Amino acid sequence: MALSAPPLRAAPRRAWRWHTLTLAARFNLASLLVLLVSMLVTGWWVGAQIRQGVIHRTAATAALYVENFLVTQLQELGSSTWLSPGRQAAIEKLLATTPLGREIVSIKIWAPDGRVVYGQDAGGIFPIKADLARAWRGEISAEITNLRDEENASQRGQYRHLIETYVPMRLEGTDRVIAVAEFYQTTGPLDAEIAQAQRRSWGVVAAITLLTYALLSGLVRRGSDTIRRQQATLREQVGTLEGLLAQNAQLHGRVSRAAARSTAHSERVLSRVSSDLHDGPAQDLSYALLRLDSLGAHATGPQQEALGSVEQSLESALREVRAIATDLRLPDLAALTLREVLERALRDHRRRAGVDVPLDAAALPDDVPLPVKITAFRIVQEALNNAHRHAPGGPVTVTADTADGGWLVLRITDAGPGFTWCGAAPDGHLGLVGMRERAESLGGTFTVRAQAHGGTVVEARVPLSPEEHHD
Repeated sequence: MALSAPPLRAAPRRAWRWHTLTLAARFNLASLLVLLVSMLVTGWWVGAQIRQGVIHRTAATAALYVENFLVTQLQELGSSTWLSPGRQAAIEKLLATTPLGREIVSIKIWAPDGRVVYGQDAGGIFPIKADLARAWRGEISAEITNLRDEENASQRGQYRHLIETYVPMRLEGTDRVIAVAEFYQTTGPLDAEIAQAQRRSWGVVAAITLLTYALLSGLVRRGSDTIRRQQATLREQVGTLEGLLAQNAQLHGRVSRAAARSTAHSERVLSRVSSDLHDGPAQDLSYALLRLDSLGAHATGPQQEALGSVEQSLESALREVRAIATDLRLPDLAALTLREVLERALRDHRRRAGVDVPLDAAALPDDVPLPVKITAFRIVQEALNNAHRHAPGGPVTVTADTADGGWLVLRITDAGPGFTWCGAAPDGHLGLVGMRERAESLGGTFTVRAQAHGGTVVEARVPLSPEEHHD
């Protein structure tokens, strides 16, 4: 049993879309439509002008011809309202025996009151048309008539249209119009001449249109090719730039993570140094003080005085070592919220310096990375130490707020003499350098400026999510 093959399905046609075309194709289509419309309008107008010009030229020639033959026979209309039978017979002879009759299909002689004094419908009175009125004013007028007027009823059954010409007839030696000759000519030879002239004009217009279209298309095609090449180059450059941006983002992430690890590592190193100071030099100084106490019990007067001086120096050194060890050791901040971290820094300062500093903090997020907590704690700690050292006894305030985009803004303000720091590291300002490096390591900023009314403002902006804002 033979198996019939499945019927073939025609491939689906892709719908034509304007936006899928290239710029050159869009311009070619649009310009082609515009040029075609322009060509049609121009050709029609030129053809109409040619037709009108040929009609007027033909009418002017025929009018001169007719006037030369008839003007002598119509002179009696200057003093009479009718043509005499003799003049009518002379006109009929002219039409029958001269080339004038072969050129003219029909002729009428009009009196001023719209009355026909010679020709078909002689004696009839008809409305005065615009062309007849212009002829009475001394103008020659001509047009191709479709023979629909009342006066053309006799020609309507023989011809479809004729050239209708009105010629003013003047009294010899004057400009007075005494009659108007209306004659009709066939349009056969004239139509052929008009059609030939119009064909030539249409050919010229079409050639100019095609040449214009070809030039425009060529220019646009060259421009479109240039644009496509530039677009390809631009896409390649954008792809390269996107790759570089991705690499840069990876490097930023690595730098941010490295800065956070460096901050945590630095604190571990400081904690170890603090432990070493407490377990090493501090213990040795304590042991030395104990030995001096035991020696002082057996010493004489001068020796006791000397040992007392040494003991005071050792006690001062022990206090300094313990203070340094305490400052170097970072409290456990991981379990604290950001607000609690700032409050802890203020309590430590109150315990060391005996100065109560208020905290003005808005709603702060609780869950922030540990490097942010460490940086905030150290900046507040160092800024309060500087305020206590350079502006003792004056009011100090700490303000914490969050800005748009996820930034923590810390401001420590004192009432000291005030100064503006440009970022250098002169003697006595290493703490400022450390605060700036801590803020910038997380992608933040650090500034110190003097207030107009006195005092200094230390401001640090630290991102709450360092990996997203690190630059």
